[in-house]
Amino acid sequence: MDWNRFEELNIELTDYQKNLLLNYKNILQKENEIHNLTAIVEDQEILDKHFFDSLLFTKVFNPDNLEILDIGTGAGFPGIVIKIFYPNTKVFLLESNSKKINFLKKVILELDLKNISTINARAEEYTIENKEKFDVIISRAMAPLNILLEVGVQGLKINGTFICLKSKNVNVELNDLNNQEKKLGLNLFLKQELKDEVLGERNNLFYSKYKETPLEYPRQYSQIRKRPLGK
Repeated sequence: MDWNRFEELNIELTDYQKNLLLNYKNILQKENEIHNLTAIVEDQEILDKHFFDSLLFTKVFNPDNLEILDIGTGAGFPGIVIKIFYPNTKVFLLESNSKKINFLKKVILELDLKNISTINARAEEYTIENKEKFDVIISRAMAPLNILLEVGVQGLKINGTFICLKSKNVNVELNDLNNQEKKLGLNLFLKQELKDEVLGERNNLFYSKYKETPLEYPRQYSQIRKRPLGK
């Protein structure tokens, strides 16, 4: 496997981290034969399209020593990868699918990762119960912006950062949102635009929370789906 890509992120991989990633990859491939966790199954593709892609945001944002909620983490991207590379973080993996939660628990146990937890819940319910708890909320390919920001924002501390890892359709999502993130107390302060031969187009968005989110948000999920922010 070619590990050289991580040099682009100014990350010097240790043998320990390589072993953790290889074990993670092996568990993912084995469990994927039973449960549908990912369509990406080849060794190098997992390295590039899951592990490396999960860390692209670190080119412009350092997550070290922060308390991070990964919403809709799925098979652990980016949360588990962040934990491997930034062991001083405290990571919470939020996922509503119980089969995926069982997979995440297996990975955490077999990799012997510390200060990382799984949460089997819906984001719009969990964040209300854990208001302004997290320094960072991050999500990769979970939902459109006008849904994702609303279901997650209550969990974010004031002056915290909401990071949305997106691909090529981000301008459509931004248009649909129509600057309504301000209703939630969020401000878009950085857009990381990348074009990569392997990954294609990547657009990572960084929002800061500059004030308390009104208690009316998030709405019931049925209402959010029926009329997302900006619609």
